[in-house]
Amino acid sequence: MPTPNPLPTPGADDVYSAIKQGIAQAHYAPGAHLREAHLAEAYGVSRTPVREAFRRLGAEGWLEVLPHRGARVKQWSVRDIEEIFEARALIEPYLAAQAAHHLGQGQLDELLALAEHMAALNASGDPQAVTEAWFAANKRFHDVINEGAGNRRLLASLQALKEVPLIKWTFATFGQADRARSVRQHFELVQALRARNPQWVEAVMRSHLLAAQASVLENAHRR
Repeated sequence: MPTPNPLPTPGADDVYSAIKQGIAQAHYAPGAHLREAHLAEAYGVSRTPVREAFRRLGAEGWLEVLPHRGARVKQWSVRDIEEIFEARALIEPYLAAQAAHHLGQGQLDELLALAEHMAALNASGDPQAVTEAWFAANKRFHDVINEGAGNRRLLASLQALKEVPLIKWTFATFGQADRARSVRQHFELVQALRARNPQWVEAVMRSHLLAAQASVLENAHRR
C-alpha cells in the first residue's frame, strides 16, 4: 500500500477526502487493506479521524469496514458492474436527449474540443498518462451534456451512481480499440447535438454506454 503524504490541515474532513481521493485515483487498489495506524501516522493525525473516515466511506460503498482490522477497498463484482451500467443506460440517454434542446454554441464547441483531445490522446503512447487525461476529459464531456439537460434531480441520481472507483477502473481496462470506438461515438454525439436531434442523441448515448459495459464486463471476466 502506498504511503500518503502528511496533510497540511489534518482535520476529519481532510482525512476523509484524502482517502477517498486515493481510492478514486486508484492509488489504493481494489481489495487493498487499509490500516488505521498506518494512515494516522502518515497523515499526522490520531486514529479517530481515520476511523471516522472509514465509517463514512464504508457507508458510501468505497470501503468494506473490517471490525478491529481496519478496512478494505471494495472490490467490484460482475453484478455491481451490470447494475451501475443498467442504471446509467436508463438515465444518461434521457438527459442527453434533453440536452439537445438546451446546449449553447459555447458548450457544443467545448464538446468538440474535448472529443478532439481524446482522439489525440488515443494516438499517444503512454498508457498511464492516457488513462489519467482520458478520465478527466471524458468526465467533463459527459458532465457538459448531463448538466445541459437542466434536470437537477436526475443529475444528482446519476452523479451518485458515477462517484465510485469502478468508473476509474473502467478507463484503466480500456485498450486502444475501446478508446477509438469511444472517440467515434463522442464525435457522433457532438454531431447529433448540433443537429438538435434528441432521438439521435439518445440512441448514440445508449450505444456508447452499452459498448462500454460490454468491454468492461469482458475484462472483468478475465480477472
